[in-house]
Amino acid sequence: MKTIGLIGGMSYSSTIIYYEHLNKLSNDHFDNLTTPKIILSSLNFSLIEVLQHDHKWDELGHMLNKEAKTLEQAGAEVLALCTNTMHKVSDAMLDNVSIPFVHIAESTAKQIINDGFKKPALLATKFTMEEEFYISKLSNYGLSPIIPTEESREILHSVIYDELCFNVKTDISRDKFINIALEVQNNGADSVILGCTEVGMLLNTENVKLPVYDTVEVHCKDIFNSII
Repeated sequence: MKTIGLIGGMSYSSTIIYYEHLNKLSNDHFDNLTTPKIILSSLNFSLIEVLQHDHKWDELGHMLNKEAKTLEQAGAEVLALCTNTMHKVSDAMLDNVSIPFVHIAESTAKQIINDGFKKPALLATKFTMEEEFYISKLSNYGLSPIIPTEESREILHSVIYDELCFNVKTDISRDKFINIALEVQNNGADSVILGCTEVGMLLNTENVKLPVYDTVEVHCKDIFNSII
């Protein structure tokens, strides 16, 4: 198997899930204790979060580019970014990086199209829901994403940053997320993208009526398929 280079820590909660999923996929595939070699660069999310909300994306792109180059030099053969929002700077991150990169939005879009859906709701951070970097990737695959109302976007964003990124899960926030899933269903969505790597901590196939695409799960499957 090829060596995986992961850029994580954004947040650590979702990076833990990546590590667990990738190793379990390997165990299941080989039906033994085989696990992939993973090189992880885990960043200080407090610095990232401040730069995000200050809209200093150029600085963030430079930061991730440095990490990507370090992983490549350390022997990584496939690169992945353990966050949806930071894919906003993926082009800058990949400057002068030669190893293949598995893009989370492309992985998700391909799976949704293969399953025959067209109008996925996108539940994520405000950056991901309101800016073009992610929606355009989905649209390039022929999808017509639906985003929640402004009030619901605020709820999603605040719960993600104030609770889920600290690995805090509450029934109150879960109920809020479930109601938002119902909202987008009523607005015509035929599926739901858990478009922040932490959203799957509250929503899943058991509490959402529409088909659910957990971007972490979809992304990890694509990453694993790229190394075997």
